[in-house]
This record gives sequence, C-alpha cells and structure tokens, in this order.
Amino acid sequence: MAKGQGRSSGQGVKLLYIRDYLRAHTNKDHAKNASEICKYLASNGIDAKPKTIYNDILRLQVDFGEPIEYSAKNRGYYITKPLFEPYELRLIVDSIQSSKFITQSEAQAITAKIKGFADIYTKNTLNRTAYVSDRVRSRNESVVKDADKIHLAISLNMKIGFRYFHYTPNKQNPKKYSKKGEMYIVSPWACHWDNGNYYLYAYVSEKEGFRSFRIDRMEAITNPITEDREGVDLFKAEHLTKTEAKVFQMYHGEKYNVKIRFINRFADAVIDQFGKDIMMIPDGDKHFTINQLIEISPPFFAWISTFGRGVKILSPQPAIEGMRDYIQKVADMYSDEGEG
Repeated sequence: MAKGQGRSSGQGVKLLYIRDYLRAHTNKDHAKNASEICKYLASNGIDAKPKTIYNDILRLQVDFGEPIEYSAKNRGYYITKPLFEPYELRLIVDSIQSSKFITQSEAQAITAKIKGFADIYTKNTLNRTAYVSDRVRSRNESVVKDADKIHLAISLNMKIGFRYFHYTPNKQNPKKYSKKGEMYIVSPWACHWDNGNYYLYAYVSEKEGFRSFRIDRMEAITNPITEDREGVDLFKAEHLTKTEAKVFQMYHGEKYNVKIRFINRFADAVIDQFGKDIMMIPDGDKHFTINQLIEISPPFFAWISTFGRGVKILSPQPAIEGMRDYIQKVADMYSDEGEG
C-alpha cells in the first residue's frame, strides 16, 4: 500500500471528509478556514496541514465540480450552491407535514431524512410539525410504501390488486369493504392529489370504466400483476381533451358547461377552486360570472351552498334543477317529519 493511502492517515478519504464537512457546516454567512478544516479532519483520525487544504479544495473544485468559494469577508471556504436551498428544504418539509395522506409518524420519519440534506444552521428550522385544521391524518401506516407499488405497476404497464374500504362509526368493525372484501383487479393509469388526498385513477372494467380510489383506503395492494393494462384508448382520449371537467372531491357525475354568478368578494374562492386562469366576466358592479365544465354532484352543490345567497347557478337547466333538489332534500331533513 502506498504511503499515505491507509486508514491511519486517512488520505484516501480526506477529500470526502472535507466535502461533507463544508456541506454540513458552511453557507454564505458561515465559512470555515483551513485550520478549522484540519481540526475536523484530526477529530476523524486524519492528519493534515493547512497548506495541504488549499490543494484539496482546488481539487474538489476542478476535478469534482464542487461549488466551493473563498470568502474574504469571513476568511474561509463555503459551499455556494447546496444540494437544496434552505427555503426548498422548508417547503418540502411543510408539504410533507401538512399532507393528510401521510401519517404523523411517517411524516416525522421522512422529515428526519430530509434534515440530512441541510447544513447545521438550517436543521433547527426544519424541526416543525404542521398543524392542519379541521381534519385528521390518514390512519394507514403503510400508505407511502403501498403507493410505490402503484407507480411501479404504471411504469411496467401492469395491473394491480387491492381491497377497498370505507370507515364506519362502529368501533368493533371500523371498516366496511367494497365488493364484500373481494379484491379489485384494476389497470392503474395515474396518481393525483385532490383536496389534500392522494388518489389512484384506474380502469376497472368495460362496465365501470375509470374510477378514482383513495390510496389510504386501499389495503393488501399486490405487487404488479403480469397482465397488460386495459383502457389505454379511453385514457388517451380522455386526457388529450383540451377542456377537462372539474370534479369535486372525486365524486363523478354528468358533465355540463355550468354558468354561475358570484358576488365580487368571492373571487378568491373561485380562483382557489378553479385556478388563476378561470375567466371571471363582470356582471354589473357587484357580480361576476364564470362558465366552467363541471361534473355536477352532491359535493358541487354543497360547495355552492356554502356561499348562501351570494352565488347562483344560471344554467344549464339540469344543474339548476339538481341544485333545487339538493336544497329541498336538505330542507326536508330538517322538517318535523324529515329524517336523515
């Protein structure tokens, strides 16, 4: 073994130690000089002199493309372009922590791993737990790993199987399974977020067509099944359509181009629901209207109801009649004779 290449001297891994030290302990406001780097190397059993550090830094810069610069102000070296900027790490952590698709314990475990990409000055800002109002997290601890099976099946053009359930108020039997607990065998085509939940969009059969399944309500997800997926032509036709209907809470219904009038102060709510590109047409001084392709359903009517007299469906007639029927059924439930 050549001199200086053994573990005793640590020269063979010195560059890695210097790189990792700078990544973990420096940023534009915190630099480390050659003496500090030597002290760190010594704590790991590696002998080094300050004058050799300059050549090591140069080699990391030239041979390995490490973004290291010398700060005359702070008299030391620092990483100019970390793998993730602090704000990027905070955004990732906040997204994970606020997702109701991910359980609290899983979110904490993922956050701990993400902190490994941060320097020591950023890590403390990642000690956060997002408290999301008016909802509870998923109770399915395996949901993140199970979702990976779905993505694998999509990439391999294969089917998957699973059991699907809904929660019940019965503490002894909290789950009610669809199809009496039998397995669904479906062709997975896409996964997507809606209102903080994660859904599988899959082709079920010629009779049922495409359906959306809440992934945290899927159990016993199989590994990819060696059958080619079905529904490819329908999927292409549906997703090549320029105008897609707005679906509320994954509750599908008949598609209509719905015209709705809102009081001006509800513009924020409209943009939150339909996106910033929605065209809002002034209707007098106090109102505006929108025209949007929507799959009308009870969740859509419930959303309209939240605005009270500040919103009105103007057309088409099936949407107006559906809204009337929805309101009447709710009113009947609160009459003296009505029942839920």
